[in-house]
Amino acid sequence: MSDEQWTVDATETTNISLVQNAAKGLTRIETFQPRFTYPIFEDERIFGHQGLKINIDFNASDMRPHFSTSSTKKYADVSGTEPEDVRKTMDDFLPKVAFQKKSDFEAAIKDVPSDWTPPGERIKTISKNGDTYEIWRGTLDNPAVRQLVKRIQIFVLFFIEGGSYIGIDTEGNDEPDSTLARWSVYFVYKKQSDQYIFQGYSTVYHFWLFQDLTPPASPQRDTTTAIKPKTDNAWELPNGDHLLRQMAHRARISQFIILPPFQGKGIGAMLYSTIFGLHAQEEATKEVTIEDPNEDFDLLRDLCDMRYLRENEPEFASLKVNSKIPYLPKFGGVLHHDTRITLSEGSTSSGNAGGVVDYEALEKLRVKVKIAPRQFWRLVEMHLMSTLPESVRPAADMSALKPAPTKVDEHVYTLWRLLLKQRLYRRNISILGEFEVTERILKLNETVSNVEGEYARILERLDATPSVAADKNGKRKADMLDGDGAPVSKKVRIEDA
Repeated sequence: MSDEQWTVDATETTNISLVQNAAKGLTRIETFQPRFTYPIFEDERIFGHQGLKINIDFNASDMRPHFSTSSTKKYADVSGTEPEDVRKTMDDFLPKVAFQKKSDFEAAIKDVPSDWTPPGERIKTISKNGDTYEIWRGTLDNPAVRQLVKRIQIFVLFFIEGGSYIGIDTEGNDEPDSTLARWSVYFVYKKQSDQYIFQGYSTVYHFWLFQDLTPPASPQRDTTTAIKPKTDNAWELPNGDHLLRQMAHRARISQFIILPPFQGKGIGAMLYSTIFGLHAQEEATKEVTIEDPNEDFDLLRDLCDMRYLRENEPEFASLKVNSKIPYLPKFGGVLHHDTRITLSEGSTSSGNAGGVVDYEALEKLRVKVKIAPRQFWRLVEMHLMSTLPESVRPAADMSALKPAPTKVDEHVYTLWRLLLKQRLYRRNISILGEFEVTERILKLNETVSNVEGEYARILERLDATPSVAADKNGKRKADMLDGDGAPVSKKVRIEDA
């Protein structure tokens, strides 16, 4: 037989199951396969086996894992070539408890107390379609939280491209408690009768945030404003017992996973909205950011953020393009960073017309809602586009009939498009600078058109899901530039919700 006949696809041969104790023994609730296995098996291939089966079972509540493998034949050759030791390979990626005997695994599940609850504190209970979900939060310096994360972190490799484990140093040892305390972990469970069924989780890292070195105007109103440090060491978070949420910080959502059987049910939207809502209410959190989101998570984030702003911020919900700006010539005109338009570079005034939008007021709103600048201004552009007259508003269905635009309609659309162009140009100036002026204009206009289509699809999805954002299968059109103003080739680290 050839070597190819002794090689199997690691992803196809791996089955992950959630199991639960029942009267007749263990019952499989769900079984699914990983999306990636290349972090574990080179080229996602395993040599030396036929009929190979890899099974990883998890107790649905405390996520205690059990690993087993079987094959019909193993490669044997006089040259000394050995089949890959799958058990040995997996030893680096699963906790030791996963390799206990099956009888020990079954006994441990039966011994789980009937009143078991997830570690940390329950922060939200949500009822949806007759089901009850609970979201629990803890920090990684809590041993129970850390144990659960170690049991489920293999999902990061299975479902997040380029993902990696947290809370360990380069040698695989636990980081100090002072570092672990910077990690918050959010678990989402379905509560079914008296049992918990794990659905997914997210991790959030808290970065110390540098701010202007001035004391607060009213210390009693904001105790989180940065004070000038006495030593160079003070630029780092202090060691020892401290409360991170009392310090000015940026909260970064790092990993976000909803297991495949539970996707498409709005659970990802519930988890994200809960995380964002909690941090929006914490005085010390100054900004909520995302670490390298993939396309699916970008869609989830857009839907949830847009709904949050429209429902909670009247100033945002009533936002429209300022159509009082005088008409511009077909060619020419400068849009300044304060969104005011002039016919030349020399002035930043356009009479009493004001800007396309009130930049200063919106920047204050952005700081208030704690959304990162790039994301916030995308949302502004998206919402403004939804307010454009139907005759000029970009639509997902390009073939749809529209009324004839008036001159006023075209003027409003031009102003909105200038606002979008300005952000895209500023974000991509280094890339666009590599092109001649004519080609630069063509590339920018092409990107603007692509972003218009992207926004139209998101708004259509938003209108179709008024209650809870759907949480998978969103795609963004790839081009030289993207709507965030960054090259579209991005390292993906956050799983779709």
